[in-house]
This record gives sequence, structure tokens and C-alpha cells, in this order.
Amino acid sequence: MKAQAIYRIQTDPAIYLSIGTGNWEQLDHSETDTAYMLAHPMWYLGAGGVLRYLREARALRRRNIVLILLNNSLREHRLARMCGLRSRFISQNMNVCEHTYRIRNEPKRWDAVYIAAAKPYKRLHLARLVDSLQVITYFWPDQRNAEGKWDLHAFEPAIRHASFNDDWISDTEEIARRVSASRCGLALSRKEGAMLGMMQYLYAGLPVVSTPSLGGRDLFLDPRHSVIVEPTAEAVRDGVREVLRRNVPPEEVRTATLERVDSERRKLHALCRELGRGGGHDCPDYAAFHEHVWGPPDGLERLRVY
Repeated sequence: MKAQAIYRIQTDPAIYLSIGTGNWEQLDHSETDTAYMLAHPMWYLGAGGVLRYLREARALRRRNIVLILLNNSLREHRLARMCGLRSRFISQNMNVCEHTYRIRNEPKRWDAVYIAAAKPYKRLHLARLVDSLQVITYFWPDQRNAEGKWDLHAFEPAIRHASFNDDWISDTEEIARRVSASRCGLALSRKEGAMLGMMQYLYAGLPVVSTPSLGGRDLFLDPRHSVIVEPTAEAVRDGVREVLRRNVPPEEVRTATLERVDSERRKLHALCRELGRGGGHDCPDYAAFHEHVWGPPDGLERLRVY
């Protein structure tokens, strides 16, 4: 599922799904029946986000579309409800495609991988004591050195020992191979959204070393496979050593993740059934709904309208 895209996941009534508010102005719903926009905030929902979504809710309502936020953490859900927004506690991570990111027979080259933008909030410096480190990165806005390449070492000298990609990787298969060539994944930001990259680790069977965070990624971290450590370089190094010492079979990590994903997807199905019954419509059973929304290898992409 791509940020700033809109997917139509149901027809009667019309139910749209999105991350962020991109392209909402193009959505023209002129039908008599009420439509619904189910939206995952792109970032941790604070006071500024609440005000923005209150404005968006009013704009959508003028087009006969009701906004319902799908929040990634219970804290954000409660804030949204308290401020008058319709909200459900349903994580966006349920939409990461499990078909692309899977357990692969790749030789292990690195102890840890971190999928992270070259941004201060990702706190790359906390990985400086992880000896064997790969960073899958992107520069936003795009910044190039004299050779026309990204230079993560110049951005964060503390991880000059890390391997990284010096240009954009557009091939998801290549990203999946690089993830599978690592023994664990890192999640080091203090606050962001639910961190879609973390799901790529978990689907590939990698345990995760995370710092405490706001934004909901902890919902998918099973203490049997992953650890949450203090935001220091020493604690991150020790966390990596700990999850590698456990040597958890990748199948156990992936299976536990898919169970949590299924729980979130069932919550979305229940919401769609509820919305349909309110207008005298029906929603397919969970198996049919799951196949329609997430079943094929391209997942949601064939349902994209904007």
C-alpha cells in the first residue's frame, strides 16, 4: 500500500482506504448513498494532525463522504475520539504485502539491517556499535555528492562502517533480498508512523531490535522474537547480540506476524460490515473480503483509484 494513494475496497457502500490525505480533492462522490474514507495518518497523530483531519472531515462531508481515521496506536485513537473525530484502532501495517516480503534462502551478510531515510528522526547514530550493519536508505529531498551518488557516511559519520545503497532501489525484490541477507532488523526512531519497513523484516523472518516509540510499531513486536531497548548505542548493540543469541527460527517470526496481521484485517472487515449494514448493504464474509483486498500478489494495487 502506497502513501498518498486511494484504494476503493468496497462498492456498496463505497469505501475508500488511504494513508495520508493525498489526492482527496480528486475524489468526487456524487452518489446518493454516503461513502466512507478510511484513512491511516502518515505520522504519529498529535494536536496538529487532529486539526488537519477535522478540516478534512468537514471538506469530505460536503461531498457526502464520511471520514473515519484508522489509528495505529490506542493513544492516537483515544485522542482522535476525544477531539470529535470518528476513529478505530486498526494498524496500517496490515496492508504491507506478505507475498513480496517472505523468508528467502539468502546467505547472511550482515548482523543487522535498518530501512531508514537519511533523516535525523531515524537516529542512525544509535547503530554505530553494531559491527555488521546494512542500511537501506533514501535521501529526501534528494541530495547527491560530486559523483552524483548518495553518501550516507557523510550524512551520519558515526556509521561509516555500514554498507548502504548509493542510489534509489526501485525493485522491491532487491530490497527483499537485502533484508533477507541480514540476521535482524532495527527500528530506532522515537516517533513516526507504524513503520512499514519493520513489517518487511518480520515477514522475512527477522527478529527486531527497537527503541521505545510513539506511532504504533510496538503492536507487532512479539517479546519471544524481538526486544525493545533503551535509545543508546550500547543498548542497541546488546539488543542485536541478544536476538542473535536466541536464534529463533524465521518461520516462527513470520507466523506470529501473520497472526497479528490477520487480527487487524478482521477488524477492518468488521468495520466494513458495520458500515454496510447501516445503509442496508451487505459485506462478503471474511474469506472473500480478504481475497478481494489482500489476496493476490499485487495486493491492494489493483484497487487503486488515485
